[in-house]
Amino acid sequence: MARTQHHARRHAGFTVTELIVVVSIIALIIALLVPSIAKVRASTRTLRCLTNQRQITQAAYTYATSNAGRWASPRTDDYGQTYPDETSNNSKHCWVKAQGGNVAGAYEKIAALEQGTLWPYIGTVAAYVSPEEPTNPYALQNPGANTRVRSYSFNACLGVTRPDELTNYDTPFMNPATGVSVPLSIYNTTTIATVKQPSRMLSTLVEDDNVAWNNEGWIISPQPSTRLWVDLPAPWRPDAVTMTYVDGSTESYEMTNPEILEYNYTAPHNTPGPIDASGTCWDWKYFRDRLNPGVLPALPNLPPT
Repeated sequence: MARTQHHARRHAGFTVTELIVVVSIIALIIALLVPSIAKVRASTRTLRCLTNQRQITQAAYTYATSNAGRWASPRTDDYGQTYPDETSNNSKHCWVKAQGGNVAGAYEKIAALEQGTLWPYIGTVAAYVSPEEPTNPYALQNPGANTRVRSYSFNACLGVTRPDELTNYDTPFMNPATGVSVPLSIYNTTTIATVKQPSRMLSTLVEDDNVAWNNEGWIISPQPSTRLWVDLPAPWRPDAVTMTYVDGSTESYEMTNPEILEYNYTAPHNTPGPIDASGTCWDWKYFRDRLNPGVLPALPNLPPT
């Protein structure tokens, strides 16, 4: 009788060595992709932040064209001082109204946005909130909570007769560089026509005020002898401080001295900035020259203090 032979089937598969190679390749691919994905996400957040600010700046322009060319005030309440050539207080045009029942402790309520002059032209809380905010999206999910509802501030020199409509800024701004007095009247930017260089004048930027909500407009001292950061940009992304200009253009600025932004949480207002490697206080100069270009003279590189 013939004998039947049974041959064992050979099952194809990976050897241990092959598995190690495959796993190593996958790990390498992931290691290469993760930073790229992170960069794409960061770029997306930056773009969204710039889009928000462009929307706010465009709202300010639309408001001005609907009000005889008059800009909204950068102030966040209507307590600014009156001035003689107007029958009403310019700060009544405040773009945000963070006062009275519109604030709770150190926080603005959404009503502060809704009662500001620009709300009818913006119409959504989301536009006031940067995707870089550490607690975003707080305002949309928790409208009754004590949380920040606004990430942006206007340049304190835009839409005013003097910075922030406060007389305590008169002296440093009337003697901006050389000690030679200039008329305060040249700082009037209450209308579209009074802005000298809209493509270079700062409109909005990200801010995280260390006192409370982003109070009033954003400003630094223009005096090179002091180089004071009255306010600072928000510290979330030192490589991408987002801002808009009066003409609606946008910019993402990388800080020369990222450590400057740490002062947001460790120091009071009016903090001198550290000196960068070239000894020029470049970041302070960069923002200073964008406060009111064409009025404040641009500064050359500065010697160390």
